[in-house]
Amino acid sequence: MNRLSLFLAALVLAVAVPVKAATSNGNEFALALCEAKTTAGRAALVEGASGRPHFFRYLQIIEMQQVKEDGRAGFRISAFEPASYLDVVFTVSMPVSLSILKTDPVTKIGDAIAVTGKVLGIDSDKNAILLGEPIVRQKDRLSPKIGKELLSEVNPGATFYSYTEGPRPIKIEARDRDLLQHRDRIMAAGGPKAWVEFLETEIAKRKQQRVAATKESGQP
Repeated sequence: MNRLSLFLAALVLAVAVPVKAATSNGNEFALALCEAKTTAGRAALVEGASGRPHFFRYLQIIEMQQVKEDGRAGFRISAFEPASYLDVVFTVSMPVSLSILKTDPVTKIGDAIAVTGKVLGIDSDKNAILLGEPIVRQKDRLSPKIGKELLSEVNPGATFYSYTEGPRPIKIEARDRDLLQHRDRIMAAGGPKAWVEFLETEIAKRKQQRVAATKESGQP
């Protein structure tokens, strides 16, 4: 076989073998899910992302439990994704990823990490993105250092989340999105009524603090 034949054979093989999927932006995926208008639209997004690696930044850990998976010790983590009101759930068990979590200062609840993982699906009951084969890339900031990358930075006063299944409807502005990390705990303990009352109390408290801060700064 001459060189030209070898080249053509290699070219055919390259075309025939699927190219490995590039890593997608996990934060953008989460935001797209949040903004999907219909169930069908959301399902299409999940189907398109399923099995592909996604890179998530600024994930704030809200739950972190020691577990064993396939005989290996690790951590089951639920993290708050700041571009949406979704959580991201995954189990870290690979040695390098665990070493990053254990590097001083040891990662704890409230800290942020950056993670790459394959989208497995969505847990609708918990509003969570499920990741498989997660790799901890780094300890991270809770939000971007510069620029307006996330919805809450573009318009912090915009309606970010609404809840209408309680005794009365309630809305959360983007700047108060961190309140959503308490959702599952409060719903489990007291149901929709307790969730609405918690949000009303916290939102009223924050509004008072903002008014006081504005007066102190002398702004109109």
